[in-house]
Amino acid sequence: MSRPFAAVLLLVVAASAAAHTAATTAPPALRAAPKAFAVERALPAPPRDVVELRFHDVFKLPVGPRGLEPTGRLRELDGRRVRLVGYMVKADVAGGFVLSPLPAELGDADEGLADDLPPSAVLVELPRSTDLRSGHMPGLIQVTGRLHVGSAESADLPGRVFPARLELDPGLDRALRKANR
Repeated sequence: MSRPFAAVLLLVVAASAAAHTAATTAPPALRAAPKAFAVERALPAPPRDVVELRFHDVFKLPVGPRGLEPTGRLRELDGRRVRLVGYMVKADVAGGFVLSPLPAELGDADEGLADDLPPSAVLVELPRSTDLRSGHMPGLIQVTGRLHVGSAESADLPGRVFPARLELDPGLDRALRKANR
């Protein structure tokens, strides 16, 4: 390959990558999760009016002939305040974020649904409708809020349906807004 051709090819690839990066509006990564979200050691029992929900409580296992079905535990917690511990998915979602049992990243628009998001991932919404795009919180985090069981979607993630959504408690909402200033 001639040097001029290789140099031009390298410039085209670099320009394409820069244009693709500039087109995305991903929020900045936070250096650390706000203290209210951080899981640094074994968690104490949740407050008296909060029930612990675990990701393995979302769907019945093994998967049956009807596909994924919510567990009785998930249905019984509908409308109640729950605490859920997981990983914030790297995704650009206005007014909330996605919580997963393992670290994950949603692909860009040109990658479609080619990602490794577990089906038990939950959509977390801020209580006040907003266009806040939270920065990514690294590591394990805890969220507390009111659980709403049933198909949930986000306008920012078209075609993706979550088994439940969690409306974040107001105190955590304030902590998240403060961390994103």
